[in-house]
Amino acid sequence: MFIYRGAWEWSPLQEALEEKLKNPLAVAQLLERVRALLGRDRSLQDTPSARAAQLGPQTLVNLFNSPLYSDVIFMVQGSVLPAHRAVLVARCDVMAAMFSGKYAEARSRVVPIHGVSPDAFLSFLEYLYTDSCCPASVLQAMAVLVCAEMYQVKRLQHLCEVCVCAYLQSMPSRELASTGISVVRLLRRAKCHNAEQLYIWLLHFIANNYLIFSHKPDFMELSEEERDTVERLRWPSRGYLQELNEYQQKRRKLRRTRCCVM
Repeated sequence: MFIYRGAWEWSPLQEALEEKLKNPLAVAQLLERVRALLGRDRSLQDTPSARAAQLGPQTLVNLFNSPLYSDVIFMVQGSVLPAHRAVLVARCDVMAAMFSGKYAEARSRVVPIHGVSPDAFLSFLEYLYTDSCCPASVLQAMAVLVCAEMYQVKRLQHLCEVCVCAYLQSMPSRELASTGISVVRLLRRAKCHNAEQLYIWLLHFIANNYLIFSHKPDFMELSEEERDTVERLRWPSRGYLQELNEYQQKRRKLRRTRCCVM
C-alpha cells in the first residue's frame, strides 16, 4: 500500500496494536524491544544499511527516460523517448484514456507525438515521473505549458506559468528592452492555451513596463480591449509623467533665474 500510495493506512495498524496490548505477555515483549532499541549504540544509525533502510524503496526517477522495463516508445520529431504505461496511466488521465481505450496507441508499442518539441515532451515526461519540472528558459516553459494543456495536467500547467513569471521578473530593464522574446506573443499563447492566470499577469507586466513595451512593434498586436487595460494600468501613468515634466520645467526655470542673478 505504501509503494502505491506513499502513505500508511494507520487505522488497521492501530487496531492491531490495541488488540496486542490486551495481552500482558505481548506488552512485556514490546517493552523489552523498546528498551533494547533505545539502548542500542547510536553509531549504528550511520551505517550504510541503516541509511538504506531510511531511504526506503527506489523512486520512479530511476525509470525516467530509461529503457528498463519500458513498454512504450514515443517518437517525437525523430527522437526516441522510452516510457512505462503504468506510470503514464496513473499520472495522466488523457494518457489513461489513450492507452486503455479503443485508440491505436493502446495496441502499439511505438507512439508518434506531434505538435511539441522533443525537449518539451521530455520535460513533460519528467514531471510525470518526478512530480517536478525545471524548464531552462521562458520559451521552454511555454512549450511545456502547451504540452501540459494538451494532456490536461493542470498542476504542471500552473508550474510552467510560475516559471514564465519568474524568468521575466528576473530580467533587468535593459535585457527586457533588447530581448528577442515577444511578451505580447507569450500573452497570445497564454490566452490560446487557457493559462488565464499567466494571461492576466502578462497584461500587468506589460503595463508596469509600459515605456519598454509600448515602443516595440508587437505592441500593436494587442487587441483594443487589451490596450485599454494596459493604458489604464500603465506605469508611469500619464498623470505622473505630466507632473514630472512640470517639475523639471520649474527646476530649469529656477536654475536660469539663479544664473541671471549671479
